[in-house]
Amino acid sequence: MTDDELRKQAWDFFQMQAGQRLATFNFYIAISSLLSTGLVATFKNEIDLPYVGIAFGLLLILFSFIFWKLDQRNSDLIKGAEASLKFFEAKATLEDADGVPHVAKRFTREEFDTRRKNDQDPWLFWKKHYSYSQCFNYVFIIFGFGGFVGLGFLIAKLT
Repeated sequence: MTDDELRKQAWDFFQMQAGQRLATFNFYIAISSLLSTGLVATFKNEIDLPYVGIAFGLLLILFSFIFWKLDQRNSDLIKGAEASLKFFEAKATLEDADGVPHVAKRFTREEFDTRRKNDQDPWLFWKKHYSYSQCFNYVFIIFGFGGFVGLGFLIAKLT
């Protein structure tokens, strides 16, 4: 294969995996929102279905774990494609200026810019630039924790 064919293959793979990752995350959000709604509904006194709520809580925890692991796999595949694209960027004849990657080297430059911005105010969390993985992980933790809390309330209600 030629360099151009390999570059196109890397780009196509990156695009496919990035799209798949977002579609998977959107599906997770939909499922988790429905389970959370069902879980909260079982807290009402007029709805006496604590075992259904317990099932919802367990499913919320299970799905949070499964989709978290699936997202880790997608992230690894995307990072592999990014590494391939950075390899081709390094082969480009575009000159870097004072250690700053050329603006046309998008993947290399983005990594440099993000690192520089995060180093400026490391303690001000609202000024940090978070990766997709970090943001997705926060969502997985929040829904998973919500499942644990709901599960605990319903088990306490039964005893």
